[in-house]
Amino acid sequence: MGATIMKPRNLARALLLGALAAAPAACAHGASAPAFVPSDSRVANAHARSNRARPFPDTTSNVHLEMVFNYLQKNLNAESGVVDMVWGSSYAAKPAAMYNTAYIPYSVDNYGHPVSWYKKNHPDWLEYKCDRTSIAFQFGATNLAPFDFTNPAVQAFQWANWVDPQLAEGYRGIAVDTMSLTNDWKQCGHFTTGGTWVPQFSGRENDATFRSAMLSWEANTYAHVHAQSPAATMQVNYSYEFGVSRADNLQLMTTTDLLFDERGFTNWGSRQNVASPSEWRTIAGAIAYVESKGGCYTTNAEEPGPTSGITPQERQWVIANYLLVKNDCTYMYMTGYNGKAQGYGVLVTFPEYAIAIGSATGPMKAAQGAYARAFTNGLAIVNPSRASVRYTLPSGTYKTVGGQVEGPAVTLGPSTGLILLKGR
Repeated sequence: MGATIMKPRNLARALLLGALAAAPAACAHGASAPAFVPSDSRVANAHARSNRARPFPDTTSNVHLEMVFNYLQKNLNAESGVVDMVWGSSYAAKPAAMYNTAYIPYSVDNYGHPVSWYKKNHPDWLEYKCDRTSIAFQFGATNLAPFDFTNPAVQAFQWANWVDPQLAEGYRGIAVDTMSLTNDWKQCGHFTTGGTWVPQFSGRENDATFRSAMLSWEANTYAHVHAQSPAATMQVNYSYEFGVSRADNLQLMTTTDLLFDERGFTNWGSRQNVASPSEWRTIAGAIAYVESKGGCYTTNAEEPGPTSGITPQERQWVIANYLLVKNDCTYMYMTGYNGKAQGYGVLVTFPEYAIAIGSATGPMKAAQGAYARAFTNGLAIVNPSRASVRYTLPSGTYKTVGGQVEGPAVTLGPSTGLILLKGR
């Protein structure tokens, strides 16, 4: 994975975990995209999806939101009719009819048992670095015990404590956080209860054994969720990792009901808050692949700075990209990231969410140096390149979301998006 975009994500998620620990206790009409054909047969057969009705709210028309946490939201009723789902909700069935999912980190205890408890009760569950002394803490969070997630007893403990009770309480599914195919925290092994060292991984980021173990955990947890309830779902927070094979990326991205892409097209709110042209093509292609396999998707967006400072141009980039890739179960959300704290936990809305652009009349298409997609009441255009492009509009009258008439052509600057509505 490229280090230039790895660090902002790690910092952001470390703060996210800390905030959550202190808080009360993602198709039928897939869009086409740049070619993204897997060569590994494992990918095509990775996910035997159960035959059941689509569980998520329909997103065919207009803009649909999956709110990220709501532990700071004072008026839960404000969510109704505004967001379709809440990722990691603090409430199983509030507000009424909301699609709420319960939070679960895949390899740490974020629910109250300190490291000292594991040293006393399950010392063989704690993961260490290769020096056999340092615990492999994630994000430097020494209050969160890192598990040997390969251990069937650990998996059973996670399910019994963080999955089954939540589904029984009324949550519609679970939301799995912090998944990665790179061994970012240098996990290496653990000790038996008798003190014997058990080596597992190399401790290096690029570790095929670690990736295999991660994919196994995901598949086992997915199977358990659906065994508990045919209607229950699993969402996974994971963003395509460019330093990992395409096959492994796509296997992880399709062994879930919804892929929650925290990076989206904004690089986790880093100062380089747009994907590079090559990254953009890879991400768009991965989304198309997930959707072609029946998966659902959330394109999250974090912009650098406070949420209140997100500019109209930044909003157009995020929403135009969302419109290009959306199908009947694709969601988005957008908040700020000031370098210390994420804007999660409270409902955030923007005027552009109310754009009545309608439903797509076809897939997105590459043309005139940009990518565009027609809707029943408008057009979404994205220029992911590093140069400006001049785009000639289809026949008819088009207006910006602010009401300005555009045409017969528009100029899109580098890495910009534009949403146009049909005029009269």
